[in-house]
Order: sequence, then C-alpha cells, then structure tokens
Amino acid sequence: MFGDLTDIFSRHICLILTVFLSLLVCGLFIRNTDQEYTAFRLAIFLHNTSPNATEAPFNLVPHVDNIETANSFAVTNAFCSQYSRGVFAIFGLYDKRSVNTLTSFCGALHISLVTPSFPTEGEGQFTLQLRPSIRGALLSLLDHYDWSRFVFLYDTDRGYAILQAIMERAGQNGWQVSAICVESFNEAAYRRLLEDLDRRQERKYVIDLEPERLQSILEQAVSVGKHVKGYHYIIANLGFKDISLERFMHGGANVTGFQLVDFSKPIVIKLMQRWNKLDQREYPGSESPPKYTSSLTYDGVLVMAEAFRNLRRQKIDISRRGNAGDCLANPAAPWNQGIDMERTLKQVRIQGLTGNIQFDHYGRRVNYTMDVFELKSNGPRKIGYWNDIDKLVLVQNENSLSNDSSAMENRTVVVTTIMVMYLNDFPFFIVWALGDILGEVTLQL
Repeated sequence: MFGDLTDIFSRHICLILTVFLSLLVCGLFIRNTDQEYTAFRLAIFLHNTSPNATEAPFNLVPHVDNIETANSFAVTNAFCSQYSRGVFAIFGLYDKRSVNTLTSFCGALHISLVTPSFPTEGEGQFTLQLRPSIRGALLSLLDHYDWSRFVFLYDTDRGYAILQAIMERAGQNGWQVSAICVESFNEAAYRRLLEDLDRRQERKYVIDLEPERLQSILEQAVSVGKHVKGYHYIIANLGFKDISLERFMHGGANVTGFQLVDFSKPIVIKLMQRWNKLDQREYPGSESPPKYTSSLTYDGVLVMAEAFRNLRRQKIDISRRGNAGDCLANPAAPWNQGIDMERTLKQVRIQGLTGNIQFDHYGRRVNYTMDVFELKSNGPRKIGYWNDIDKLVLVQNENSLSNDSSAMENRTVVVTTIMVMYLNDFPFFIVWALGDILGEVTLQL
C-alpha cells in the first residue's frame, strides 16, 4: 500500500499523521543529491523495520520532490503544495539560490525546516541546522599552526560566514591573507592562478569550496606540481575522507582537514553493514561510503522521528487538519501550533551518524565533536579533535604538526582580495588591499 502511495506522489518533505499511525515524510532534494536521497530512503526503511515497537510506534511514508533551485517559481510552488497538504515540518536541502525562499516561508508560516545544508547566517527561527559550523575548528587550527600569511580560496555557495571569520581574525592577529573567490573559474583558470601564486611564494592555502570545485582545484594543483613537500593545504569542510587525495598522498604536501563522521563508532559500523548491501542500481551513490552530507540526511530522519515519538509520549495532539491555509496569503497566517512543533524538534537529543545531535535556541548544532585529520604517506590519519568545550585537542606529539611558519610579528594586517578576470582572452588581476589606507585598489595587468 505504501509503495503505491509513493508512486502517486512525487519527491518533497512534510509530516502528516494519518489514522493508520503513519507519518508522511516528504523530502525536498536539489540537484546532485542522489546519495543524500539514498540515505534518506535507507533511514526510513530501517525505522519502519525496527523490531523495537517503542522505537517505531508509527511508520514513515516517504514522498520526495526534486526541485530546480534556479527556478524560484518551482521552489515556491513546491513549498506551497506541501503546505496545503498540512505539513508539520519540512526536511530539505537548499543552495544559495533557494535558501532565502525556503527560510522566509518557514519563518512566516511557522513551519520548521530540518536541513543538512550549510548553516544560514543570522539567528532566524524555524530552521534546524543539522550541519555544525566549522568556524571555531578552522580558527583553532590556524592559531595552532601559527600561520601569519596564507591564501584563502572560497566560493559564495554557502555565504560569507567563513570569509568574515577569517578577515576578523586577520585583523586581530596581524595576518596577511589573500582572499580569492574562484566561483567562476574553470580548470585553466585554476592552473594560471596557482602558478601566479607560486611565483609570489605562496605555499599555504585554506580552501573553502563546494565538493565539485574542491576536487577540481586539487586536481589542477597536482597537474602543476603544487602537491609536493613544502605546500600545506587546509580543507575547510567536514568530510576529509570524502575527498580523493591519492595523488597528494604520494606527492608529499601537507593536507589537513576535518571529519564529522567517525567510521569506527558502532552506530556507523552497523549502518555501513546495511549500506554495503544496497543495490547500486536502485540506490544511487551507494557504491561509495556515505558522504558527511548523506550522514546528516540520515540523522535528519532520526531527528524528525524522535520529535514525533516525544509528542506521542507526552500525549500532545498536534494537528493541521482543516488548517492548511494559503501559503501566499497576505498577511501570512502562521500555523498556531508551529512554535510547539519547533520547540519539540529543538529539544531532541540523540546519537546519530554525526555524533551527538543537539540544538540551541536558534536551531544550531551544539555540543558536537569533529576529528582533525592529516594526510600521511599511508593515507588520512587522525591527529586530534575539536569541540566547543575543549577546543583543539591533539592526540599525538605536536612536533609532527609543526610547519615552517615563522613566529608571529607585530605588523599591519594586509588583507588582499584578488579577482581574476579576462580581457580579450588575456587575464588581469584586480587586487583590493586593506592596510593602513582602507580602500586602496591596485590593478595588475
């Protein structure tokens, strides 16, 4: 019966309680999230087949939508369609083009959004961020390495939070940072940039890019020989083991990063046993271990199920029957029990694939731990961990983490942003340098 229902509806994330003690779990997925969708389906299947009746007092029935985020009408129509069904919450992924639409609707209508996508800036309500912030861990690592000069490569797909944090710390510590947005670069542009930076004796890089761009620029670094001893790269994402670093491993460059999922934990080992048995034709992406975003997606299903389990334990009746409303009404008519639903979701505290899952008043992850990894000749090796309380903790001799950075000097901070553009097929650089004279602009041809 549930399989037929799944075929009738297309793919989105909402929650509807039916007379059959079933929850309609609707998921909203964007382009290039096939593996995340596989993790979503697996989490629902394992919930529904759990032998423990107290863990699964209801079934989850999935209905998912794939949405083209470049089309704002499609995003709006998808949200409104689910809202009209009587949703309790939305699970979904977004990008920079759809984040404002989804969070604005959720805030206006008091519908909670549970998401594994990048944390939004500010302190908006009705958004639960499954993905922890990497800001504190990255700054702690930079302090440990005592870098005073480095290149920061970034794109804007996740906003400017990390860029802002780097710039603030640069001003405080006297760092010289070359911040370069490579969002519109192709492979040839990556190579030209890396070669130009090499001529400027730049050997230290912090890379904050989406996975596809990250993999591309690392490949180009290898192609121009910047993967050898003397270079140091810090990867600013939460899936160090998701990255292909085989060629770097043999080149000798130092590569450091963060890992949110601990594959040695029993809960992860148990999940991997099921994951490895999935039919790759039916479950795209299952041919490789789940990325950290897929693990966050899996945990998102656990969070939503736990929230409804808590409501049942407390005998709290939440219903939107007859109260679906019009999502485009002016003024907006928010769901009168939306705040109760949001509070229940934020009170969830469970252990998932990404460790302790707990939220603060603003829906942000707290009390989480991420491991710090470094690439060695035999592969990635854990060198420490970071959490809110202990900050950066090393698990081996600190001498092995040392580099050739000189001691900090008292100097005026020079924060440089380079934009590489092309004029008649010839590159030129626009360099913004913030020093003693703010707003100084230098054009390099």
